[in-house]
Amino acid sequence: MRLFITVLVLIFSLQSWSKADDIRDLEIEGISIGDSLLDFYELDEINSWEKVIYPSSDKYFKVDTPSAKGDYDDIGFHLKKNDPKFVIYEIAGGKYFDNQMSECMEFKKKVALDILDITKNSKKDSYRYYYKKVENGKSYADIDDFEYDNGDQIRLWCVNWSDKVEKKTNFTDNFSISLTTKEHMKWINTEAYK
Repeated sequence: MRLFITVLVLIFSLQSWSKADDIRDLEIEGISIGDSLLDFYELDEINSWEKVIYPSSDKYFKVDTPSAKGDYDDIGFHLKKNDPKFVIYEIAGGKYFDNQMSECMEFKKKVALDILDITKNSKKDSYRYYYKKVENGKSYADIDDFEYDNGDQIRLWCVNWSDKVEKKTNFTDNFSISLTTKEHMKWINTEAYK
């Protein structure tokens, strides 16, 4: 059975779902790892979205919906280059908390508790990451990683941008959740940013 991970559903009804034994059992806005993006969006629409290409490898690329259809402010997908089926290797949802970091952290805490409840076979790791190349590390993300035994991963994070960064770039504090395969995470960690 597929599980929906959407903002409202996570908060109000995750307790009643069966356990998710695999990252592919989870969904964001009804979309799962391994699905074809073409089952949800038209090819012309996907091709109109801005592509993010990574500096050291173009094996995968990222596209973001210009606006989400459900509970998230945006949804992003990582796809393999030249894959005519547009199979999804990572899916992420984002929600903005304009200068409300405490609300973001409270939201992340609720989602993390729900994730722990449905992923008994995952290990949780929590840490803070400082964006050292952005205003000397004054901006940071509080991250919770949930890793399955097979290496697939769920990541939750809240980003707290400094006031200077927010004014200069128009960034806003935000919550994100991503579902990622082991294969894709290995590429991010070893190839994408060499």
